[in-house]
Amino acid sequence: MKKAGLFLLSGMLCLYGYSQETPDQDINERVGNLEANVEKMRQLRFSGYVQTQWTWNYAGVSTGDQNDFSIRRGRLKAAYTNKYGEAVFQIDATEEGVKVKDAYLKLQTHTVEWVALRGGIFDRPFGYEISYSSSRRESPERSRIFQTLFPKERDLGAELIFKGPANTHFQPLTLNIGLFSGNGGQAKETDSRKDFIGHLSYTKKSDNFTCGIGTSLYAGGVRLAGNEQQKAYIFLDGAFVEDTALKPGDYAKRQYYGFDGQIGLSSMLGMTFLRGEYLRGTQPGAKGGSKSPTGAITTDIYVRKFNGYYLQFVQDICASKHSIVAKYDAYDPNIKTSGNGCRNEGDIAYHTVGFGWLFRANQNLRIMCYYETNVNERVNNEQVDTKYNKNVKDDMFTLRLQYKF
Repeated sequence: MKKAGLFLLSGMLCLYGYSQETPDQDINERVGNLEANVEKMRQLRFSGYVQTQWTWNYAGVSTGDQNDFSIRRGRLKAAYTNKYGEAVFQIDATEEGVKVKDAYLKLQTHTVEWVALRGGIFDRPFGYEISYSSSRRESPERSRIFQTLFPKERDLGAELIFKGPANTHFQPLTLNIGLFSGNGGQAKETDSRKDFIGHLSYTKKSDNFTCGIGTSLYAGGVRLAGNEQQKAYIFLDGAFVEDTALKPGDYAKRQYYGFDGQIGLSSMLGMTFLRGEYLRGTQPGAKGGSKSPTGAITTDIYVRKFNGYYLQFVQDICASKHSIVAKYDAYDPNIKTSGNGCRNEGDIAYHTVGFGWLFRANQNLRIMCYYETNVNERVNNEQVDTKYNKNVKDDMFTLRLQYKF
């Protein structure tokens, strides 16, 4: 009995000691694992926004497609960040399907913060409006000139980003230089030649005033597909003539110059923003339009000299949640001719006047009402559709609800 009692007592003491040590060790281990998992969760961030809208389009009166409900953008973005940089993946889900918008790696260390390398699919670093997020933009879409020259805004490529070191005279400066496929969006490579894009900007901020200026360069080309029947034309002495210097496999010149500026001022009237950009250069396009190709082009190429610009004014109404917006943009795809001198629809110039109202219910919810009137150049000759004898009625009204998370 004594031996049995001693055995039971020894067992109880062992269990007591285990109960004192093991829970503490287990808790410490669990806390350590939890902290590690929380740190990983902090490195991975999800964000996005949904834009649902109703549009009224005057151009659809004759076809019955006058008004439409749609999901303009349904973005979901995942970004993983650590001491070596970040990886970003973003999709756009609408009633038309799911598409990849961004997929890139950005390498940057804390020890050398003034330089970074980015590669993949991302915004082309040209000007200001391309990289200005669609969730923040005060008009429904980008200006006509950017929609024409940079369809889908993004491209496949790589860039170096140089930022002025902190606490130096160079801190307000940012330089982006990169090489891109030139096809835009998610289009795959169609040749081995790359297009160069560069943007140098200066930005200064204070408590109630911000300003920025920038200049951009695009240097690239559009390849003749190699079809013996495909031709390239240039505009000379009021008409398009064949450019016999370009052979199958050669590249038609694609070159843009851009200048941008922004001013923001806080006063008793509220925040006031004034933005503008001017672009000019050489654009290879099709006969019926000057939009940049998003892949190999097999039709005849028409090379034109163009220019265009936009001016935008945004005024917050005092300290309220309301803002008013006014915007004017112009695009002339062929500056060497006008009016009845236009030889095809790709030469017709446009300008657009837009105005709207914004209501920011909170940091997540925003409502936009926007009306824009589009005015085309009037052309009366046999080469151009007779509907351009007068202004084509294609005004647009947009009512948009946006939720950002």
